[in-house]
Amino acid sequence: MTADPLTISLRGAMIREKKDLFSQNDLAIMTTFQFGKEPPVQKLHYMCKNVKCGWQGDFFNDIILSIRDFKDLDSGLALRTQIYDMDKFDKDLVEKICGIASSTATAFPYLAPYVGAASFGSKALLDVIHDLDKHDEIVDQRVKLEAVASGTGHHLLQPGYFICFREPIDAAAEDLSLDSELHVIKGDGKEFDRFSYAVVEVQREFKEQKDLEIDPKAATLIAELSGQGQSGKSALEFLRGTIDTYTKFRKLERVQELQAKTDLNDSEKALLEELKGDKELKAFMPKPA
Repeated sequence: MTADPLTISLRGAMIREKKDLFSQNDLAIMTTFQFGKEPPVQKLHYMCKNVKCGWQGDFFNDIILSIRDFKDLDSGLALRTQIYDMDKFDKDLVEKICGIASSTATAFPYLAPYVGAASFGSKALLDVIHDLDKHDEIVDQRVKLEAVASGTGHHLLQPGYFICFREPIDAAAEDLSLDSELHVIKGDGKEFDRFSYAVVEVQREFKEQKDLEIDPKAATLIAELSGQGQSGKSALEFLRGTIDTYTKFRKLERVQELQAKTDLNDSEKALLEELKGDKELKAFMPKPA
């Protein structure tokens, strides 16, 4: 899959459990992905009050992760899907979140304080997200997808559907499959209704919007700086590496800009020669026509 695009989406969730005795569920649906030892990135897909049991698929954004260039990683991709019924939380927070459903703050909660989202209560949102597993669990499952050869016994990071069931189950032994609406059905064609599940799809194509393509990288950086990472690097080292990559890119941009000019002054000529002599940039330098 090297150099292939990759998109992982949350296609829907079937809710079978009603956790509140006197009302419907107050649902929160969130995913977390992590490449190797990079910091985990959380994404909020859904938050709504008084939700009846049944299929849920109208999310803020169904894309968990989308990248243009997948590089094989020995450590693979860890993915966690969480569906919880929230207890003892600010009910007004849900309405505020739904009001900015398509924003970066909603998609990546840890970016909320940095994108002007304080007015709707970014701290309250982060508190809910951070303590989500203290609420009533409906689904909370982890899967590790490996970029390895088939036949190795691993869950492969390849196109297809993955079902995150509430409880362990042998889907093959029970003759379970997906119908055209992505609902799990039994061998007799009837819907599986024992407990809840979520449907995740892996595709070899890029689907993310440009702004949200950048945001996961920003969320990764914020997670590391906030102490969420497990990379073994200090936050300063992680930040230094990010800035170093950005600086090199800007230098290459400057080289192209100067080479495109027909009449350079002395300072511009000196700068161009200096940049062209940079050993770290030589491998990426535009070749002469």
